[in-house]
Amino acid sequence: MHHHHLSASVLRSLMSTTEDETAVAALLDSEYSRRLLILRAVLDAVADLPEAATAGVREAWRLLEIAQERDPAVLRHVLLDPQVGLWAATLFRRLSRTDRAADAEEVPLWVELGFLGQCAAAASILANIPFRTRVPVRNGTVFLPCLGRARLVTAGPWDSAEIRSRDGVVEVVAPGTTVLLPEDPERELPGWEGLRRLRASRAGLDLTLAVDDLGPYPAVPGLAASGRLTADEFDRWQRRVTAMWDLLATDHRADARTLAAGLKSLVPLPHRERLRERTASSSDAFGCVLLSEPDQDAEELPAQLGVTLVHEFRHTLLNGLIFLVPLFEECGDLFYAPWRDDPRPLGGLVHGAYAFSGVARYWRTRGTEGLAGFEFALWRDALQQVLAVLRDHPVLTPLGRQLVEALTEQTASWRDESVSEHEEHLARLAAVHHQTAWRAHHLRTLPAHAAALAQEWERGRKAADGSGLPTARGLESELRPDPAACRLDTMALLARLSIVDPPEFARLLTEDDPASQVRGCGPADLALVAGDAEAAVKLYAEELALPDARPAAWAGLGLALAECGERRAGTALLARPELAVAISRSLPEQPDPVALAQWLAR
Repeated sequence: MHHHHLSASVLRSLMSTTEDETAVAALLDSEYSRRLLILRAVLDAVADLPEAATAGVREAWRLLEIAQERDPAVLRHVLLDPQVGLWAATLFRRLSRTDRAADAEEVPLWVELGFLGQCAAAASILANIPFRTRVPVRNGTVFLPCLGRARLVTAGPWDSAEIRSRDGVVEVVAPGTTVLLPEDPERELPGWEGLRRLRASRAGLDLTLAVDDLGPYPAVPGLAASGRLTADEFDRWQRRVTAMWDLLATDHRADARTLAAGLKSLVPLPHRERLRERTASSSDAFGCVLLSEPDQDAEELPAQLGVTLVHEFRHTLLNGLIFLVPLFEECGDLFYAPWRDDPRPLGGLVHGAYAFSGVARYWRTRGTEGLAGFEFALWRDALQQVLAVLRDHPVLTPLGRQLVEALTEQTASWRDESVSEHEEHLARLAAVHHQTAWRAHHLRTLPAHAAALAQEWERGRKAADGSGLPTARGLESELRPDPAACRLDTMALLARLSIVDPPEFARLLTEDDPASQVRGCGPADLALVAGDAEAAVKLYAEELALPDARPAAWAGLGLALAECGERRAGTALLARPELAVAISRSLPEQPDPVALAQWLAR
């Protein structure tokens, strides 16, 4: 191990909208050291625990030492496996807790500690070292990082098995069951599930991506993975990755070089709606991306899959930088983020700005019309909005301010770059709708103010006369996160659909219940994206006359009114939708939404 130093060139690369494989190599080096430190801390923490003896921790450590002496590259390869990072972080946090009351509800500690033996076994197998060691069996399986999973017949959820390796023959043995590992561990044999890899090659650039559908540690707890892919499902992923890699290696070579250097595994998630994929990454799993199954061979798939990998890998890069140098201090403030439905802490805002600076740059490279033009306009403006919030925030460290300033400088000229008029208009609709819907969900008018407004409305008085009504300056709202806020991206999704598949968008326009096919969507949203603002006003008014109307419908109504020439009424809703929500909820009957918007404008 050695001290890590960020050279000026690496730091410049990390503070850029474009990735660089040299910076990835530096972060991988520091991540390897971090994992060694965690392993050492675990070893020291459990030295006197009886569970360590049960798990064979010292025996596993000796195997790791032998593997390091025999083939250091193999040990590094195993310890940098994302599953190893997730295990090490999970165990370290568990051992760091002072309250052990939750231990009884978790995996037994000796099983968690025994994963070290599974790591040692994997390294020894790959380094061709003869050995015998015992490892835990978890729910009838033994997972070996970088290799695969053995299935055994055991008496209960927690048991143990022996792994033997000699003369190239590797066996996992439990009472009554022996599983033989194939020479090529990616192959399937009775009792053995190989860790399969997606491979793509184009223009001298190669991508190898392990499909992690076997590991016991979830990268994001609570986010259900797809489970073991069938052969057909794996083949579909392979076709999609091949098409994506052809595009990246041809049109985005810097991105492709970076991903080839640092992306390690993909955790497949179940398919979601078209153009609404689910993605995630974890600070504990460098190079791991969670991704829902892409749409069925859609024309836009290669570009969408490519930008998704770029986006999530930029989160990985920033996590790697934050492990070395702090960019911000913790604070309790929550912020609006144009890419999320929920209020975000400052760290989440920094992460989003960093990731979406790469996303906006990616789409900028792809052109100014069609889907690329829409995405560039949407994320360029979102990025500028967030960077302005971050620029002078007091909890940023000097390096954090330097990062924000660098991204601001690199993206400043993008504001003046033209995008085709139609895509620019759709991007504005999507952006304004998202922020207004966010306010409608998460901002609450103070109860006294809401009651006063409702009384004034019922008496039929003008809000401008000030009689018995708080002044506009005094109409305060407070941030109260709404857990029901979701799918606030509906306008952006419909805009994308209108661009990439006009016939499907036209078909949706004829549906009585479009929400059954596009969740969170109403007929009014479709009309607004289609350019029929008058129909949208009528449809939004009908929806808002019902007691269970979506808060986001006030955002759509504000946009539709502004498009129809009712700019003051539209602006009143777009600026303070929470007032309309508060009044409508305070009245015994739903008010006329258009009349309420006009009243608020006065």
